[in-house]
Amino acid sequence: MHVDVLMFGAHPDDIECGIGGTALLLTEAGLSFGIFDLTKGEMGSRGTVEERAAEARDAAHVLGAAFRENLDLGDCKLTDTIESRMAVAKLIRKHTPRIVLAPFWEDLHNDHVAAGLIVRHSSTYCSVAKLSDAAPPYRPPLFLYYLLHNFHTPSVILDITSVFEQKLTALKCYRSQFEKNASDYGVVPIGIGDYLFHLESRCRYFGSLANTKYGEPFVADRPLVLKQLQQIL
Repeated sequence: MHVDVLMFGAHPDDIECGIGGTALLLTEAGLSFGIFDLTKGEMGSRGTVEERAAEARDAAHVLGAAFRENLDLGDCKLTDTIESRMAVAKLIRKHTPRIVLAPFWEDLHNDHVAAGLIVRHSSTYCSVAKLSDAAPPYRPPLFLYYLLHNFHTPSVILDITSVFEQKLTALKCYRSQFEKNASDYGVVPIGIGDYLFHLESRCRYFGSLANTKYGEPFVADRPLVLKQLQQIL
């Protein structure tokens, strides 16, 4: 199945946190996208694997995803290996997206780091003719990487002001993660109020860099090429 955009996250809810607004804007524009979560989030202190899977399906429906699948590569042990790069490359070759989105690899969480590197390094295998794959070689025109924890100067900021409340709605589908305060679970006290305040603050900050209310930042690992200057408008 072809999609316009393919999104990768290390865990269920990474997409909603990092690029939920982007997904909603794609849906509004009539563009298709698919989501691949690389792990099931089974090491999380809150909720079960089954709950996270159901919540991810609910959130994907809110976002308007064409599909959402899980590769189950191991929460807290995700690793940038040749095997994982090839697995991601085969998905890209199968779905032929114009844009691929993944976490930026400079991040506090080792799984976010690995997810970004896996996707970045998968590009080599996307165009290898001798790869053992039913799909023909295909290299997407654009890879972009979204920020989750660490700050990095963005290459692009997408204005998500019009869909920010819907982004929160998608995020709140993860009831096991955000419905109660962390202290209710006996874990590090970052509750839903604190987390949503943190998320909104980040979106406000990056929006302010582009003179808008809310924004989602992206980093390109190489210069962006324009055929005509007006493409930037």
